[in-house]
Amino acid sequence: MSSKTCLLLFLCITNFYFLKGQENENNNLKVGLLLSGGGAKGLAHIGVLKEIEAAGVRIDYIAGTSIGAVIGGLYASGYSANEIEKLIISADLQNLITDEYPRRSKSFHEKEDSERYILTLPFYNYKFQFPSSISKGYNFYDQLVQLTAHVHYIDDFKKLPIPFFCMTTDLETGKLLLVESGFLPLAINASSALPTLFDPVQIDASLYVDGGVANNYPLDELKEKGVDFIIGVDVQSQLGKRSSLLSASDILMQINQFSITKDITRKRALTDLYLKPDIEEFSIVSFKDSKKIIEKGLITAQKYRSNFKKIAALQNPNNTIKNKVKPIEEITLSGLSFYGNTKYGLSYLKGKMRLKLPGTVSFEKIQEGVNNLASTNNFSRFRYTLDKEEDAYRLNMTLEDRPYDTSVSFGIHYDKLYKTAALINVTHKQLLFDNDVASFDFILGDNLRYKFNYYIDKGFHWSIGLESLFNQFESPLNSEGSDSPGDPRYFYDSPIVKYFDFTNRFYIETLFHEEFAFGIGLEHKKLIIRSRATILESGGFEYFDDANYFNAYSFLKFDSRDHVNFPTKGFFFNGNLTLYLDDSTKRFSEKHEFFYTIKSDLGYTFSLNKLLSISIGAGLGVLINDPNRYSFSFFLGGYRNQNINNFTTFIGYSALDVFAFSFLKTSVGMDFSLSKNHYLRLKGNIASVSDQPFDAGIWSEKRYSGYGVGYGINSFLGPIELTYSFSPETKSPLWYFNLGWSF
Repeated sequence: MSSKTCLLLFLCITNFYFLKGQENENNNLKVGLLLSGGGAKGLAHIGVLKEIEAAGVRIDYIAGTSIGAVIGGLYASGYSANEIEKLIISADLQNLITDEYPRRSKSFHEKEDSERYILTLPFYNYKFQFPSSISKGYNFYDQLVQLTAHVHYIDDFKKLPIPFFCMTTDLETGKLLLVESGFLPLAINASSALPTLFDPVQIDASLYVDGGVANNYPLDELKEKGVDFIIGVDVQSQLGKRSSLLSASDILMQINQFSITKDITRKRALTDLYLKPDIEEFSIVSFKDSKKIIEKGLITAQKYRSNFKKIAALQNPNNTIKNKVKPIEEITLSGLSFYGNTKYGLSYLKGKMRLKLPGTVSFEKIQEGVNNLASTNNFSRFRYTLDKEEDAYRLNMTLEDRPYDTSVSFGIHYDKLYKTAALINVTHKQLLFDNDVASFDFILGDNLRYKFNYYIDKGFHWSIGLESLFNQFESPLNSEGSDSPGDPRYFYDSPIVKYFDFTNRFYIETLFHEEFAFGIGLEHKKLIIRSRATILESGGFEYFDDANYFNAYSFLKFDSRDHVNFPTKGFFFNGNLTLYLDDSTKRFSEKHEFFYTIKSDLGYTFSLNKLLSISIGAGLGVLINDPNRYSFSFFLGGYRNQNINNFTTFIGYSALDVFAFSFLKTSVGMDFSLSKNHYLRLKGNIASVSDQPFDAGIWSEKRYSGYGVGYGINSFLGPIELTYSFSPETKSPLWYFNLGWSF
């Protein structure tokens, strides 16, 4: 900008101030602030606000669209620019704009589902339905609700500490809506629901998306509020050059920008003080560059410092220093209501929310309840409001059921035991009852497998389940020689054994204290374990086991880890007691009496700092009343093996290298975070095993140990890990490679 242009601009503004002063009898300039939309670029608004505050300008009205509505709404509710900056910088913005729900919010079945599949697609009207957006925006909305808790009693935005309105767009008609009343977080959410990034937001009976679609710079609407002078901050993208229009999305964005650019050209001339931060190097999703973008806004605003001071001089003396907003951690709720839901019963919905009402509830507890509902994937969208009722609030949730009940999921996996595997899952909800789920996994690859589960979810009441699964693999048996005819290694001339498991279960389970699951059940199990080679004169196989077993079992589970493969905190416990009642086989003449197996695993993970977490664990397995059949030995070995029967992970050995009728195991691991989702991993484990622990009076008949170092990646395919291990007993190195979630 030339010196002549600067002088002309200064004279125009000075003359304008004089005229405004003449018009205003009280010589008290009423200033409106307009904040445009622009995605992550809108964080520059914070830098501008910091300079406006420093100059002592009093803002009398705020208008915002999209990110401008977010920043403007927080400022209007009482936050200072510095407080908003601290909130933005300290927040995990990536988590806020995605649907990454805490693992603790999911039931045990939901945890298993989310830790098997890399892609899930709804199936409706005989075709796949692709998601309408990247995120439902629940985490973002929860944060808005908590940050504006101190003004929830205000439903007329003109009565906020600074009067405020925002713009949103009706998805069905394309009409513009000016929102200046209602529930403030919901209004801000609707104004900032950027298409494809966030789902549309329902207000009353209509769906709304980002206000920038229809009006990204609401200058005319702000003028109608009776302000004398408008400061406009424009963070919209400019038209791109030919060299930058390389993809279909770039071209569509450019076409959409035509009307916006034409509109802003007119409005810029009508804006009393127009600011355009230099932020073209950033995109609408550059949230990781929040500090740089805020700084860019501040640098631009500093160029207008003298202008801001002159504006402040035309206002009556007043205290423009904002009082610090005190965060509200909890709220008193009188009750909970649901609207719009037709498929799920009230007991199911309240059970998922897990709120004890009426009473005082923390916002963290409300967010956990919302996450519990969201992680079920039973609803297309939902939002909640807090409506004032005398000395308390009522939590009202508006739900929209998904139009489909069927989904198809996919997964891939590779490990040393199962080799390659591709998973196709079909899940159907509400097959017979409102709260039921039927799921079928079909696993293709080197080892054909399947798993079917039908579950009626009653929450904290007794739930009912049916399960059927078929599992198979082959693995070398420990090649060490044996002189004992009772040792299965005595019989085999082939080091490879084939393992087949066909299991059917009926069980009931209940939840208590939110994280614990306890259940009992009946089980039929068909086991076939044989050599791979034909070694008999008849041309058949030598069988380790070939029998039907009929069992009763019970289990107790607890899991509060934040991640199943790369945890940074949390505790888990899995205990199982099985009573083997009877077997039926024609191949073996002997019958067994009742016998029992007890198995438990537990672990605890804690972090020393942001880069280092430590996991310690222990395991126990005991077989009581020896059935004289090695099928139910405890097998130690392998890395992240399928958790079936009595198999236990033990680094340094392969799956069938160590087996005995009892074991005690301890383990320790350390994860060093090299960068986001990349880890250096150190592991070690020691076990004592015995075939007759009670007779011998000790558990240390034989000891085994193993140690490993590896590299892990938490990827969209699931965990990817390469581990080098070593055992002092075998003195032989062993490599493990695992790709994808285990199933």
